[in-house]
Amino acid sequence: MIGVAFADARADAGQYVLAALRRSVSATQAQAITRNMLHEIAPDVVVAVDAPDAWSADLIAYVNARPRKLIVFGHMPIALADYLRYRPAALSPGLALASRSASAPSGESRESAAAVRYGALARTLGGAGWHRPLERFDFTDEWNNLGYGAIRADGSIWALAEAPEVPAEAELAAVVVNGERQFAYAALWDAGASGVLWFNRPVGPCDSFEWRLVEQFLSGYRSDALPCQPVLSELPWGYDAAITSRLDCDEDVESARPLWQAYQRLGVPFTLAVHTQNLQRGGQHDILRELLADRQQGAVLSHTATHSPNWGGSYDTAIAEGAQSAELLERATGVPVRYAVSPFHQSPPYAMRGLIDAGYAGCIGGIIRNDPEFLTARGGALAGLPAGFVGHSQQCMLHGDCMRKEGDPLAIFKQAFDTAYATNTLFGYLDHPFSERYAYGWSDEAARIDAHEQFIAYMRGKAQRPLFLHEEAALDFLRFRSLAQIIEQDGVFSVVTRCADTTSFALGVEFRGAHTKVEAGKALQ
Repeated sequence: MIGVAFADARADAGQYVLAALRRSVSATQAQAITRNMLHEIAPDVVVAVDAPDAWSADLIAYVNARPRKLIVFGHMPIALADYLRYRPAALSPGLALASRSASAPSGESRESAAAVRYGALARTLGGAGWHRPLERFDFTDEWNNLGYGAIRADGSIWALAEAPEVPAEAELAAVVVNGERQFAYAALWDAGASGVLWFNRPVGPCDSFEWRLVEQFLSGYRSDALPCQPVLSELPWGYDAAITSRLDCDEDVESARPLWQAYQRLGVPFTLAVHTQNLQRGGQHDILRELLADRQQGAVLSHTATHSPNWGGSYDTAIAEGAQSAELLERATGVPVRYAVSPFHQSPPYAMRGLIDAGYAGCIGGIIRNDPEFLTARGGALAGLPAGFVGHSQQCMLHGDCMRKEGDPLAIFKQAFDTAYATNTLFGYLDHPFSERYAYGWSDEAARIDAHEQFIAYMRGKAQRPLFLHEEAALDFLRFRSLAQIIEQDGVFSVVTRCADTTSFALGVEFRGAHTKVEAGKALQ
């Protein structure tokens, strides 16, 4: 079991970290613990979230008691810092400006002067020489097609905690400004007989592909000498990539037909997320019924009733938006709707509570501009929400506006997939059907279809065993995974699965350097 320790003043960050861990190791294997438990009945793995200086002695005693793993997110308590040769310093006032990105013009990207740069030690945890701007945009000041959130410099839980130095041999990553190193961002120590991993942010990298380093530390780091925690893979067993895509029908539905026909030729499942005011116009229903005639290849999701920003601004409007949309879609197709896509990808917590009470099983959203708590490295249960409801972040928008004007037009989309592929991440991307008013930056339908076909060909060429899913199948698998439970008894782990009839896919688990198929109830070796 992983213990997550945080003071009351950091309960917000603590709850987001706890939820992120549970998305990786199941709800049964990550629990909030008290400070007192650090030296009484402490688990073999502890995550300390922005721990106060007064906790130093407890954490030092914890790592010295026996071989264990400690993860520190955010502030490093002062005596523990001294023990690890970590030298704290205050953040520069100029970092606030360097952490922000300009808005992206059409066909170009923009990113902050400040970035996180990973070094060679990251390979120890399955990483690479990653370059991760603190903020970046591919469309105005809204979308980051590479998928991660923003690292702030504003004192919030999403911000850098301090500007320290760590021993060179321990540094995983550093913050750079205009390419010049400034201070440490992540580090890995062997402290006595224990291992310590640190990230310079109270919530750690929970909103980024970098979470893969946390999973690798938990599941396999020094597996010959340190305790390890099984991690459930986000990819269905037997595949090395999982890809899902959709069209968000903001202004039209039927105009999705040419692209759908292209996906049919390619044998790739297709999803429409429907804003149901579109159904008031004639000629918008047939494609939905035709799409759902083959439930293996087609899916329809709700995209709300009125496409109102922030789901209308309250729990009450969110539940009304979700309920009305689901009713209209079922009336049009005869098929119940279980999942939603947030308008503008805005996914405030009250809206998710409204969707739960409207009967939904999950929601797709996530955007760097707002609601940072919904930008999650792994899909699954969200902080403070009940089991059985899942969220999935899909920030990759395949629009003509986002195609690079110079070089390979698909370069950013390929990079997004490459990163997902390298980090075992279920990858999602989106586009929109054309309307009379708006073509989303595409010159015409032929150019759009060609770009989609090229991108699918690239992913098929990159992966050895790619799996293409429609959104309902992807979310069904994430929900199945979120309800699985890793059980530990007398030092032996096994996995218990629930609701296996909702998906045809099996789970994989990573443990002590091996990736194996989950056999329910069977001990992991």
